[in-house]
Amino acid sequence: MILAIETSCDDSAIALIGPEGKIYYEGLSSQIDAHAKYGGVVPEIASRKHLLSLPLLLNELKSLPEFDPAKLRAIAVTQSPGLVGSVLVGLSWAKGLSWAWDKPLIPVDHLEGHLLAPFLDHPDLAFPYLGLIASGGHTHLVYVEGLGKYKLVGKTMDDALGEAYDKVAKMLGFEYPGGPIVDKIAGQSKTASIKFPIPLTRRKTFNFSFSGLKTAVRNEATRLGIRVEGTKLLQYEDYLEMPTEKKALIEDICNSFQECCAKIVANRFEEAMKILNPTRLVLTGGVAANQGIREKLADLAHRKGATLYCPTPAHCTDNAAMIGQVAFQYLEKNQGICPDPLSLAASPKSTLGLMEVDPLFDLENK
Repeated sequence: MILAIETSCDDSAIALIGPEGKIYYEGLSSQIDAHAKYGGVVPEIASRKHLLSLPLLLNELKSLPEFDPAKLRAIAVTQSPGLVGSVLVGLSWAKGLSWAWDKPLIPVDHLEGHLLAPFLDHPDLAFPYLGLIASGGHTHLVYVEGLGKYKLVGKTMDDALGEAYDKVAKMLGFEYPGGPIVDKIAGQSKTASIKFPIPLTRRKTFNFSFSGLKTAVRNEATRLGIRVEGTKLLQYEDYLEMPTEKKALIEDICNSFQECCAKIVANRFEEAMKILNPTRLVLTGGVAANQGIREKLADLAHRKGATLYCPTPAHCTDNAAMIGQVAFQYLEKNQGICPDPLSLAASPKSTLGLMEVDPLFDLENK
C-alpha cells in the first residue's frame, strides 16, 4: 500500500491506496468556509489550516485496522505545483513520515495526478488517450501516450477555465467557489439566448483563451443591471429568493456563458481528434464535475465513436487518491522514488505545466 498526501492549495487530503488503485482510506479537510468571505484562497490561511488538519487526518487513518506502517511500500506526496507554502506543509509531513518509518518517498506532480485520476474510477481506461486538465489554475489539453509520455496539444493563454467560472460568479455577486454555482444555475435555464463571442476563431491554434469571454459576460451583466461585484457575496440559496425576472436574467447569462465554454472545449477536442484519432477522451480536474461541459463532450465522443472518461466528482477536485495511484503506477515500473528525500524542495511550478506545445500541434508556426 501507499500513503499519499496532497496539500497543493486549500484542501488537506490523505489517502491509503492499494494495488490497481484500490482505495482503503480517503480523508479530506476542506477550507472553503475559511476562504469564502475573501472571494478566493488566501495563501497564508491555507498553509496554517494544513498544519492543523494533517495531524487530525493522520490520526484518523492510524485508527483504522487496515493501517500498518510496516505494510507501506512508499509515501507519495504532491511536490508541485501549487501555493508553495501549502505544498511545503504536505511535503514536510511526507519527509518526516518517510524518515520515521524508513519508507521510500515518491514526489508527484499535481497536474499528472489530475491527468491520471480517471484510472481511480475506470479500471478499463488504457493508454493512449486525449485528456483535458481543467481547473481553477490550469487548462491543458494533453495527448497521453503512456505513463510519463505526454504531448501538450494546447493550453490557456490567459485565464484558466475554472478561474473564468469563478470570476463570472463573482461578477454576478456569488461567493467563492463560484464555478459550481454557475453550473447549477445554468441547469435551471431553458434558454441560452446570449451569443457570447468564441475566442480565437480567426487563429489556427489549439490553445484556449477565456479572458475576452469573461469581459463579454461582465459587459452584458452591466448592461442588464445585474452585475453586483464588490458587494456582499451571495450563496445559491440567495439566488432562489430573488424575484423571478432577475432570476431569469441570471440563469440566461450563466447558461449562455456555459454553452460558450462547452463549445470551446468540444471544438478543441474535435480538431485534435482529426490529427490523433483517439478512441478514449478524458476530462479531469475540478471543472470535470461541470454537467454542461461533460454533456457536450459525451455527445462529441458518441458522434466520433469514442469513449469519454471522467473521474467521480470527489476525484475531480484535489484529492490524495490521485496522487497515490500515480505513485503506484511509477512504483510498478521501478521508477519515481526520490533518492534523497530530505533534499526534496517544494515548487510552485509544474514540469507538465511548463511544457511547450508539441510541434505537431503548433499550427501557427507551421
